Amino acid sequence: MVNYYHIAILGSPLSPLTYQSEEAIMIGRIVEVKLRGRLVRGITYSQCEKPQFKCEKVETITPYFYHDKYLDIIKFLSQYYACSLGDAGNLFTPFTDSRAKKEAIMIDIALSEAQQQAYDFIMRQKSSLLFGDTGSGKTEIYMKLFETMINDGKTAIFLMPEISLTPQMSKRLQEKFGDLVAIWHSKITKKKKEGILEGIRSGEIKIIAGARSALFLPLENLGLIVVDEEHDDSYKSAQRPRYHARDVAVYMGSILGAKVLLGSATPSLTSYKKFPFFRLKGTYHDSQKRYLFEHHDSEITESIKAQISQSLQADKQVIVFLPTRANFKYLSCYDCGAFVECPYCSVGMSLHLEKNALVCHYCHFTERIVQVCPSCKKGDMRVGRIGTAEVVDVLSKAYHDKVIAKFDRDEITTETKLKKALKSFNNKEIDILVGTQMLSKGHNYLGVDLAVVIGIDTILSQPDFRAREKAMSLLLQIAGRSGRKGEGRVLIQTQNREFFERYLEDYERFLKEELVYREGLYPPFKKLMKVEISGKYKNKTMQEMSEVRACLEKQANIEIIGAGEAPIAKIASKFRYQILLRSDSAKALLEAMQRCKSKNCESDIDPVTFS
Repeated sequence: MVNYYHIAILGSPLSPLTYQSEEAIMIGRIVEVKLRGRLVRGITYSQCEKPQFKCEKVETITPYFYHDKYLDIIKFLSQYYACSLGDAGNLFTPFTDSRAKKEAIMIDIALSEAQQQAYDFIMRQKSSLLFGDTGSGKTEIYMKLFETMINDGKTAIFLMPEISLTPQMSKRLQEKFGDLVAIWHSKITKKKKEGILEGIRSGEIKIIAGARSALFLPLENLGLIVVDEEHDDSYKSAQRPRYHARDVAVYMGSILGAKVLLGSATPSLTSYKKFPFFRLKGTYHDSQKRYLFEHHDSEITESIKAQISQSLQADKQVIVFLPTRANFKYLSCYDCGAFVECPYCSVGMSLHLEKNALVCHYCHFTERIVQVCPSCKKGDMRVGRIGTAEVVDVLSKAYHDKVIAKFDRDEITTETKLKKALKSFNNKEIDILVGTQMLSKGHNYLGVDLAVVIGIDTILSQPDFRAREKAMSLLLQIAGRSGRKGEGRVLIQTQNREFFERYLEDYERFLKEELVYREGLYPPFKKLMKVEISGKYKNKTMQEMSEVRACLEKQANIEIIGAGEAPIAKIASKFRYQILLRSDSAKALLEAMQRCKSKNCESDIDPVTFS
């Protein structure tokens, strides 16, 4: 008997294709089929009637499969994030026959009274938020939860925003759980990944910790998903499918019956509004913090040097944060004001002195530093907005007997470099660490008594409804690196002291007031969708945008709140136009886009960036 099946090709944007097989195939089974002469893998999505056309045969039925509930999750992701079943399914590593072991463990985790109250609260909830101050001991609560899961014969996933969190956290996990835990992220080798998957399938690995891709590993009896630093935008994928790992974790927990815990010192407004939370205040170590302000934009001033000198003389360490890497954001002309723009993207080229080059941070086009303005052909070029490389240079001249290191994506390109930098800093081999957002990623710097924050106003002034939230959250995360043990100081360079000072000691006050500001306009009260139309020819792309807009204007229950050229109008020689939609309902947005989608159109529901 010949059977016919719809097969969703993994990693392909195509709709499911029909294939035939003389063997019966379980729905959810991974098979190998031919597509345009190539052997590819796909998910057996559903059985169907014999079609009117001739079908290719299923070549191989593999031992890999997705459980029914995982198929439901894949279908949901395909619908919600407007991608194919094959794209959604490709996120997940399939199951195979497992040999799960039940192991009981006892580890010595002593919780404080407040931590025990938080633990008890979490255990009573299906999904919850641990709103814990920086240094309040959230990690100890996570550890206790992992112990409970293992002793109940269950597994756990521990998500962290990106690779920058893994070295210190992996050490702590492995000290407590040994071989029961594995670390998963994009930088580990193929051989190591295969070893981890074998450990999962044999039941020897009970906890997976890592970046957002760790969410999609084939753990049996999943009992808990912890999403640490849940506010972090790196949980949102920039490529199709444009999923948000935090939101997917919550949905997966509801389908699989697993507990979900979100944790942050500065939770997102959406999570604060949506989930029951436990407020964990104070710090695990005895510490005090003082905030100092300087009315300035972005410059290493004499008052900053005086504060740094005070710390160094006391044999303490310093971190200096600024939101841009490289030397300066742009080169601009003294005479006409024009800046050097990438020929393929409508953005300014960033100055990298160590490379003697201007680099586009979008398409990576590189050219030599220009001395004369390419626009007016006569003006000299000047630099604006300070960057990490220049701060290191300025401080190296001021403190030539001290070790000053750069901590950004240009410098820290591998996990090995990350581990080396953190180890050197924690061993006090580095006196001053200069970096970007990577400094805020949960690292535990016990020797730091001064955090200098430069350029925070550039975050606050972004054309983004979340600009206030991003700036306030980032400032508190950076401030939390200072005075983890003992007295700490935070020097903030800003022209908006009144705003920041209002909330520094009470982030919950900020969240409550921000809810009032957003009500009726933005998430968490409304759903947003960003629609992007891109193409090689400007007029043709603009016309396509107009047609999509005209179609959307006819749809019910949605509102167009902006349409036109994207803030970055061209990337990699493609012109870009955007339409921003708002609605009370995600369903209304998704249905509208189904009716109005065009060839060069991509949609992004719940966007976190608007450039």
